[in-house]
Amino acid sequence: MKKINTIFTSAIIGLAVFTSSCVNDLNVQPLDPTQITASKAYTDSLSYAEGLNKIYSVWALSGQDGAGASDISGLDPGNTVLLRSWWTLQEQTTDECKNAWPDSWCAEINGQTWGTEKVEPIEGVYQRCMFIVALTNEFLRNISNAPSNVNIPKYKAEARFNRALAYYVLMDMFGRPPFITENNYSSQPSQLSRTDLFKWIESELTAIRPDLPKPRTTYGRADQAADDALLARMYLNAKVYTGTERYTDCISACKRIINDGYSLATNYADLFKADNGENADTRKEIIYPIMFDGNKTQSYGMAAIILGSRSASDYSVVPSGINSGWDGFRSTQNLINLFDFKSGVDKANNTILDKRGIFYSKGRNLNITTSVKGTFTTEGWSVYKWTNITSKGANGSNLAFPDTDFPLFRLGDVYLMYAEAVARGGQGGDINTAVRYINMLRERGYGDKGHDIDAAWLTANNFRNILNERGRELYWEGVRRTDLIRFGLFTSSSYVWPDKGGVITGVGIDNKYDLFPIPQTDLSVNGNLSQNEGYTN
Repeated sequence: MKKINTIFTSAIIGLAVFTSSCVNDLNVQPLDPTQITASKAYTDSLSYAEGLNKIYSVWALSGQDGAGASDISGLDPGNTVLLRSWWTLQEQTTDECKNAWPDSWCAEINGQTWGTEKVEPIEGVYQRCMFIVALTNEFLRNISNAPSNVNIPKYKAEARFNRALAYYVLMDMFGRPPFITENNYSSQPSQLSRTDLFKWIESELTAIRPDLPKPRTTYGRADQAADDALLARMYLNAKVYTGTERYTDCISACKRIINDGYSLATNYADLFKADNGENADTRKEIIYPIMFDGNKTQSYGMAAIILGSRSASDYSVVPSGINSGWDGFRSTQNLINLFDFKSGVDKANNTILDKRGIFYSKGRNLNITTSVKGTFTTEGWSVYKWTNITSKGANGSNLAFPDTDFPLFRLGDVYLMYAEAVARGGQGGDINTAVRYINMLRERGYGDKGHDIDAAWLTANNFRNILNERGRELYWEGVRRTDLIRFGLFTSSSYVWPDKGGVITGVGIDNKYDLFPIPQTDLSVNGNLSQNEGYTN
């Protein structure tokens, strides 16, 4: 299989030198590709740290030589950073976000009308997740030869977590990716069923947990709480992946995290600012971040999310810590309408009561009612949730590339997962505790107890109150597509939003769009792969 062979070569010549366990202190230097072989790449203890950190870096960096470099030939280094591609597929396909850029892929992602031809974000997620798999497999094939001063069990566990996370994303988005480990290498790997892949990821996460660091010991590294957070997310969506509910297991994983000593940040907005990885108040909520440093880890991962949500004409009107705006991502009216407004006040004035609603509306219509093409000017509110301003009001270290970390897992989501799993009948939880967790989030959002909920709220309207609360708490954090699929609403005609199905007023679409197609670039070189149902090549 050419793609896997190419990726394995990249895994060797693409190793980088990471001199600290914290990405915000990285010194990234490429090794000489003319001298690197598998035997030379892994020699002393530093080289194993380099290899492990290269695996971590794939979420944040497109390549080793700055924002214009790509580890994988044929992938645009800007559009296909893994975080950016994954976020785009998780948000721009949903009721939370649309993008009016003229890029060829934008209309397909906005309208859920993609086919099997190359679509940049789809290709980016698939190939870069498989790149993590390849890097990890090569690392694990060599780690047994590491010198005695390397903590081999810990290094192996961290690498396997990264591979399990990559396979989780592939399972969630593609259903049945090619499956390959250090133990079953093949030039043409075959696919597991989605159920079997779920079982394998679960077994990996369970097996490595004892060897991972204790929670809250090293920010930005895989630890036992990150392991449990990924398990909880899998269990919450298990019925989608396997046909079998696992709400009781979701509750157990959430309880382990909650008992690890995490607590909610005082100020919601600070969770998405330039110093969220350094601020002790936000770090106590963040379980596992994708880390960025504007000077040392430059890419269009986090940058695209922040720059893309501002307009060139008004990015400086509200302090944002950046030097431009791209007129791209905007909220839909569906997202804005989740929030409570002051009674008797026109919504155009952006008088949202909930402090979690961080938007910019001046000169813009709430509703997107015209074709989503070209750049946005007057339709759709900007989302200013993410910013490159610190909690003290200072700019980040670089006005083009943010310092802001992306919390892939945080306690606010764990509280919501616990509450939903309890409401749906999972055992081992407590309904009053679930209510308390929801109220803690709402009290932080509203600043008072006047919007607290009761137990009946949790199950009302087929659990839609919980889905709406997840929208208010977690919007633009990369979970919405997965949430809508779990609730049966991603393709349904019973719930629509602007441009759903390529129609500005929104229509239901084929259920095949619950999964993305396996890229033709892989199918064409591997006869052991089959396309997802409903797609034709």
